[in-house]
Amino acid sequence: MSVLTQRLFSEIESAPESVRAETLDFVLFVKSRLGSGTGAYPAESLVRHTPGVCGGDACLGNTRIAVWMLEEARRAGVTDAELLQDYPSLNARDLAAAWTYVDMHPEEIENAIQANHDA
Repeated sequence: MSVLTQRLFSEIESAPESVRAETLDFVLFVKSRLGSGTGAYPAESLVRHTPGVCGGDACLGNTRIAVWMLEEARRAGVTDAELLQDYPSLNARDLAAAWTYVDMHPEEIENAIQANHDA
């Protein structure tokens, strides 16, 4: 780990919780905007549609955590840090993939959210 990285970790760890949450949100935002052409992971590889799992909705990896549920929580004001606490099986990379997926498939996500409201 570089000296700069160590210093950043130290500064973030000593910051108040609200600042740490905002920092994580910012890092995830930047990572989600990088795209696969910059050596980042493609969101599509982390988001899957599995027949018979969550109605075939897009879920993260091999979980039953639907992308639309995460997006709905985000719209309600839940931060990425809070989502990571609520879903300990997820990591920042998973959330970045979910947000990229939401950006790439807005109509699919809107339809899934609406179908849940209508149910």
